[in-house]
Amino acid sequence: MSAHLISSDDPVYQGFMESQLAEGMALSEASDILDLHVCPMAPPNFVAEFHCKGLTRDDAGEIREANESFMVGVWFPDDYLRRASTFDVLRMLTPGVWHPNVRDHLICIGALTAGTPLVDILHRTYEVLTYQLCNPVENNSLNKAACAWARRNQQMFPVDGRPLKRRRLALEVHPL
Repeated sequence: MSAHLISSDDPVYQGFMESQLAEGMALSEASDILDLHVCPMAPPNFVAEFHCKGLTRDDAGEIREANESFMVGVWFPDDYLRRASTFDVLRMLTPGVWHPNVRDHLICIGALTAGTPLVDILHRTYEVLTYQLCNPVENNSLNKAACAWARRNQQMFPVDGRPLKRRRLALEVHPL
């Protein structure tokens, strides 16, 4: 993301966003799980695509393990370096995700402080999606039904224990 794409006259915010892009893309390159996309229409917005196992609930109410792409939008408002709120920054774009910290398009990865780096947000989001991070306490959850379910099924977690940062392997197979 070049400076002319960032809609801000604030050079500190502009520099912060440029470093977030560089660090986020470096994490994406170092991971076979994460693909980070820059939204061309309204930078500095990102879509994080996580290729991992997670849990979903279908229209019939069945909870199942899903090995698919989970899409999460990450938006950095102009005042992000002064204040931050999880609900202003993150949106779950994949429907049906089943987790105590996810309800509809809302996802909570815990408290964000102003200027929390994109890479930290991506790691915490991945930990939520894969149940590496799950606190089944109902007064701290967005989805009370998922919270009660998680408390009864803790032996299933994490559903995907792989680290987010893993090098991609470029293997070549040669016939003998």
